[in-house]
Amino acid sequence: MTSYQPGAAEAAIGRIEAAEWLDSPAFALANAVALPQRLAGTPGRRARNALHGTWFGHPVHPMFVTIPIGTWTLALGLDTLDAIGVRPDGGYGRAADIAVQAGAAGAVAAAATGLADWQQTHGRSRRVGLTHALINSTALGLQLTSIALRRRGRRKEGRLATAAAWGFMFAGAYLGGHLVYRRRQGVDQADRSVEPRDFKPVLRAAELSEDQPRRVEVWDEVERAHIPIVLVRHRGRISAMGARCSHMGGPLDEGWILNGGLVCPWHGSRYDLETGHPMDGPSTCPQPRYEVRVREGVIEVKREQEPGAEAVTPDDIEEAAEADRSMETSSPLGRKADEVLFEHHQLLRSMFRRIENMSPDDPQRRDLLRALASELEIHEHIEDEIFYPAVRPVSEDVSVAYAEHQQLADLLAATLKLPTSSPQFEEHLRALHKAVDHHASSEEHSMFIEAQRLGERRLRELGHALEAMLEEQRTSRFQRAFRELKISLLEEVGRET
Repeated sequence: MTSYQPGAAEAAIGRIEAAEWLDSPAFALANAVALPQRLAGTPGRRARNALHGTWFGHPVHPMFVTIPIGTWTLALGLDTLDAIGVRPDGGYGRAADIAVQAGAAGAVAAAATGLADWQQTHGRSRRVGLTHALINSTALGLQLTSIALRRRGRRKEGRLATAAAWGFMFAGAYLGGHLVYRRRQGVDQADRSVEPRDFKPVLRAAELSEDQPRRVEVWDEVERAHIPIVLVRHRGRISAMGARCSHMGGPLDEGWILNGGLVCPWHGSRYDLETGHPMDGPSTCPQPRYEVRVREGVIEVKREQEPGAEAVTPDDIEEAAEADRSMETSSPLGRKADEVLFEHHQLLRSMFRRIENMSPDDPQRRDLLRALASELEIHEHIEDEIFYPAVRPVSEDVSVAYAEHQQLADLLAATLKLPTSSPQFEEHLRALHKAVDHHASSEEHSMFIEAQRLGERRLRELGHALEAMLEEQRTSRFQRAFRELKISLLEEVGRET
């Protein structure tokens, strides 16, 4: 077995992350930048919050970096057209000059906001961030040189400086992507668990002192993890929010109260006790909030679900049950929806077993594979159109099920392109079988059970609709022809031999 070998870019970033000698100049620069802000007092704090994007609810640095990336890329293209003489009047060259200047202005804004965010990093992220800043500063310096050369009429040298700047910008952007997507700088790091969905006791009220944050935990059965919550009693009122700071995951329960806000001990983000929104950066993202009540001397908390959250709460279940009780009984009833779908799951499983048991050279193997592909298409369609929309109010598995349908479609497409007698086909068929069985088993052990909350009458109405659509999909000449065309295209386009 060969060991993992990183690519050149990854190896270079690894060397930057391990370069401890960068720490000393990084700390010196950070302290030098912070001093004017500290001297300015409140105006300095407001300026820092503006640069972070605390007021905006999102870091502003990523928005500003699009200006130099876009305009300098445009300038590179315009310079190329100008160099080959597409327009003798020099119009492309003048447009390139404007693009370079606009990009330089945007780069200054990007540098200011990036420097503010970088001050609050440490360790490997700080080293990569410093290198990122040095490379981008080189790009800006080259573009300023290009502007000066263009004004003196030395267009060829100016174009070369712009091309070199674009290369440095590309390398800097790569490091910026690494900071966000690998080092998780600027992303929300708070625990966004939906638990607890109903009020749950966490601490005796007498144990919570005034202005002394206290950490408690609740268990998330889905994530299989304890979710930390910080309780604060301030001026007699008890508040609760997520204990992991959304900025860098700092322990808010170890922080302190300042002017009605809870301060993170790591980087100084301050969160409003009432709303959880950041009052001071570097954080731009609000903390998870919890409703609080005191019963019989015990503090109980309940998660305030965020807009768009798919959490199924006791209130949702009761609402679904109430809707079932109030529904008219005139709709046709059939078998329960979960029974119809389970039967179709079993059909798919049996088709897989038949294909797997066939000889690789059996010409009927391809025909049965096409029949399986057709049934998978039908199964995906009836679930997407009828079952998933109906169970969404009582099950949190719908979005994952949709994603699994996409995975199944990708695997099916890859399998259809392979000769049925090849070893690669056997491997893909086993993978597709496992994926289908995983999807079906997940529904049977979770979604089908949660669907019972809809009530038997509603499930039988859905079952009737599913059976009717199954019949339509199988008997309609148009539907059959459409599926056969799609399967034929999947087989032929990109076929592997």
